[in-house]
Amino acid sequence: MAAVNFRAAFAFVVAISATWMFHDSSAAEETSAESHVGSEYEELRFDPWGAPAQRWPDVLSPGLGEEETYYYWTREDRRSLLREGTEGRPLHVWVGGDSLAGGAALGFRELKLSENRWEYTEDVRKSTGVVSDWYFDWENYLENEIANGPYEVIVLSIGGNDWQGFRGGPTEKGSAEWSEKYRSRVNRMLQILDRPGRLVIWVGMPHFRIPFMVPLPDAVNPITRHVFENGERSSWIDAAAIVSPDGVWVKHVTDENGKTIEVRTEDGTHYQSNGARLITTAVVAAIEERTR
Repeated sequence: MAAVNFRAAFAFVVAISATWMFHDSSAAEETSAESHVGSEYEELRFDPWGAPAQRWPDVLSPGLGEEETYYYWTREDRRSLLREGTEGRPLHVWVGGDSLAGGAALGFRELKLSENRWEYTEDVRKSTGVVSDWYFDWENYLENEIANGPYEVIVLSIGGNDWQGFRGGPTEKGSAEWSEKYRSRVNRMLQILDRPGRLVIWVGMPHFRIPFMVPLPDAVNPITRHVFENGERSSWIDAAAIVSPDGVWVKHVTDENGKTIEVRTEDGTHYQSNGARLITTAVVAAIEERTR
């Protein structure tokens, strides 16, 4: 009889233990489920625009241009292409091209000394051009070295050495075939550099004094203007109108205050420092237009 009572008691204890084990297991699963639901709820509440740094790369990161919507939602007005440069977060500008790019380069070099809202990179390659890719291939260089860099503004000034035939043709300067190939290369440069959140600026050619270069601006400016002027993320600067407003090379122009200033050097090609500042002023105006 005692043995029977013992077995009954043992069975009762085992049953109670099993009940508690099942209860604890169910409670744990329920707690886990509640935690999972809470986690999903928290994720659903996340506002990507309220804290973009948690979701999107910084504008100056190597991920530049990967998400177009982001660049507009990070602007105060939700529509500007560019953010406003500040001392804490300067706007990163790259300026490059042939020796005429030295104009805008000089201007930004001076601006950086007086205004902390600019981060500036200079990349001037003398004697290069759109035509002479056998000497220096701008398309390849821009694609492999510049396009994915942390530049919010890219300023190009290329063309001062382009009054020549293409190697392998077409060789007739200014012909329809020459112009079409020139247009194709310039358009390709824009395609390579184009990114959401970035402005690409092309500075057109000024007029020249050297006889064989005189036809150059009238041949290439309409091409580059057509490619860049009406782009969603591009601008074109009319350098000829700034430093040679009468359609021919001049050494001096009258500034907005009625003062005569020297804008071109004696070589008949390059910008004197005052001319460089005028070009840079136009570039900055194009930049500021896209920050509003």
